[in-house]
Parts: sequence; C-alpha cells; structure tokens
Amino acid sequence: MSRSLAPRPNINLRALPVLALAGRAVLTFRNIETGSHFTVKIRQKHDKKDRKIKLPAYNVEISLLGDGVTRYRYAGMIFTDKPQLRGWVARTVEPGSQLDRVFRWLLGAIVNPEVLRGKVGLFHEDKCCCCGLPLTHPESIYTAMGPVCLKRKEAELAGKNIVVADLFEQVSTI
Repeated sequence: MSRSLAPRPNINLRALPVLALAGRAVLTFRNIETGSHFTVKIRQKHDKKDRKIKLPAYNVEISLLGDGVTRYRYAGMIFTDKPQLRGWVARTVEPGSQLDRVFRWLLGAIVNPEVLRGKVGLFHEDKCCCCGLPLTHPESIYTAMGPVCLKRKEAELAGKNIVVADLFEQVSTI
C-alpha cells in the first residue's frame, strides 16, 4: 500500500447515516488501499407547493472521476418513508454499470457504515451537510454541520435516543 499525500479523513464513519440524509450532503469516499475515490451529492426533496416541507426522498448524484466523465450523474433516489431504507436506481443507469454498483454500495454503506471501517475514508467539502452553507466555526469541521443545523439535528435525533456527540468523535485512526 502506497502512502498518500492526501489529508486524513475528516468524518467519523458512524456519522454517515446522519450526514448523508441531512439534506444537502456532499461527501467523498476514498478507498484506502487503491486511493480511488468518488463524490456523492445527496439532496432532500421538498414539496413543490410549500418548499419548507421536506419529503422523505433524496436525489443522489455521483461523480466517479475515473469513468472519463467529470460531472455528476444522476444515479437514483433514496427513500426513508419506511423503517427500511430503500433506493431506486434511475432508468438512465445501465444495470451492472459502475454507477449502478456505486449507488447500491452507497445504500448499503448508509444502512451499515461499520462495513467501511479500515477500507474507506470519508470526507466533506467544508459545507454544512444540512443547509449547504460554508462552515466557519472550527468545531464544525468535525461535525460537517454548522452550529444552528447541529442543534436542530440533535433535537431531532434525541427523540430516537441517539446521542449526536457520540457520532462525531474526532477521526484519529481509520
């Protein structure tokens, strides 16, 4: 395994389900062994009549960067309206293609992020995963959420008996 000059991952893998489904996440996954990576944009859909109403559906765009296409490509949707997370692959995605495989892999990683431990590093792009605004507080780098969005998320997850502070321990080793 060659030593990479890239920075170490800045997100704890346990926080992946919270961050990916926060509303406006842009996350990069890097394979530790090969150094290859891809970036995903996961945006929550809103009601067409009242934009303040968030729907339990998320559009997923993926930039593979190794497939010769340098832009994000629509991969499908994630639905959270039932206890079991489920996904829908876009009709334009060829079955068995790299985009299809990455989308399905992403669904599995969101459901069980522990399978990534030791294999994948997770990064964010210094923007809040909830609202998409640039992060300005140093503490926000570890949580990938600004202080206002983090308080909202803490209140939301408190009802599910999830302690947000446990998800965002500083990443020291992979």
